[in-house]
Amino acid sequence: MKRTVVELMKNKGGKLREFVSIALPAILESLMMVVVASIDTKMVSGLGGTAISAVSLVSQPKIFVLSIFFALGTTVSVFVAQARGRGKREEANGYFHSILLLALLLSVLLGSLLAFFAEPVMALCNQQADTVGMSAVFFRIVMGGMIFQTTSIILNGALRGLGKTNITLTSNLALAAVDILFNYLLIEGHCGFPRLEVAGNALATVLGTAAACLVSLREILYREDFLSLRGFFASRLPTDGERFSNICSKAGNVVFENLSTRMGFLLTGIIVSLFPAQETAVYFVAMLLLNYTFSVGDGIQSAVVSLIGRSMGAEKYCDLRQYVRIAIACGLASAAALSAIYLLGAEWFFGLFFSDAKSIAQGKAVVGIVAVLTGAQMVRIISVAAMRGTGEMKVPRQLATVCVLLINPGASYLLAWVLGYGVWGIWLASLITQGVWLAASVVQMRKCLHGLPAEL
Repeated sequence: MKRTVVELMKNKGGKLREFVSIALPAILESLMMVVVASIDTKMVSGLGGTAISAVSLVSQPKIFVLSIFFALGTTVSVFVAQARGRGKREEANGYFHSILLLALLLSVLLGSLLAFFAEPVMALCNQQADTVGMSAVFFRIVMGGMIFQTTSIILNGALRGLGKTNITLTSNLALAAVDILFNYLLIEGHCGFPRLEVAGNALATVLGTAAACLVSLREILYREDFLSLRGFFASRLPTDGERFSNICSKAGNVVFENLSTRMGFLLTGIIVSLFPAQETAVYFVAMLLLNYTFSVGDGIQSAVVSLIGRSMGAEKYCDLRQYVRIAIACGLASAAALSAIYLLGAEWFFGLFFSDAKSIAQGKAVVGIVAVLTGAQMVRIISVAAMRGTGEMKVPRQLATVCVLLINPGASYLLAWVLGYGVWGIWLASLITQGVWLAASVVQMRKCLHGLPAEL
């Protein structure tokens, strides 16, 4: 018997509530992390614009390395969500244990190497002679303690696959509290603690990630709701068979996508670092606004991957499509609200970081571009998340490689230096890149969804 219109509306309302219940904690979690990053920048700003530039220029090489683990976190979310949809707990834990073990081994290896080679790495990534030394100090400490952050990424990825974004929110609340506390104590030296400046900021970051890791670990150890760490220490990396093939296929594509994306951003960061430190400081503060956009999109993305992955595993394709429509509607509404806030609060926001009128005026001028980028970035993130939820990892990787690794740095250099638009050229390149990336992502998402059965 066909369902009535009333039943369909009730079903849609139930799905919206389910979507919001997962997305809202994830959005709050991501927003909180950007707030923490903004507070970090504000607390470092007491050391001057040079310190802001030094710490900001570490962000791209740091995230470039962590992008491997973000990819593994996304992969474990997809595997856990689909296994839950099929009701296969053993399968979920098999993938969870294998990916966690791989992340631990990689974090020890990469963390040790990058801490040792911090100075040459930052000399390559930072073209400002007056900030490269501070950047190397920050990078060495964060990479040396990265095992806490990488472990937290995998644990939270698995929890998001179950839709338990309330726990990942709690985890990052712990991170925020510890990070801000030790920033206060260590950057300028308060309550008897030594004044460590940029090094203190880096130590606070490591301590915050350790606190987040403990919260997520406790949830899995003591709750054991579908996920468990029992048998983890007896587990070994799978070197053959279907699980190994699936991990390599899906994680490999996401790793390559993230590395390509971060390499592109890193190249753009190097181009930006060719400008004077004060100009780069304004640029990076303006980029904090786009981080707020990304954080909301990332929260919606967590719900998309969890619910679409679960629907895919249970072969409920009509539900899957409905979740995509709900996600895009929520994303567009969020983008409109964020753009309005950015435009209205620009002078106040940049006034938090700069006291000179020139820097504040420059910041206010770029907010219009940030507002346009907000809508494009939001829909693009959701489109890519929908593809990933269905298990499609190759297409997002190809799009990211072309747009971020090739188009963005190429257009940035051409517009900023060859055509002489300066920092404005970087922003114009971002508009071109996001426009192409958005259009291609929407087309590919629609193609991916059309390829699924209409209904069981």
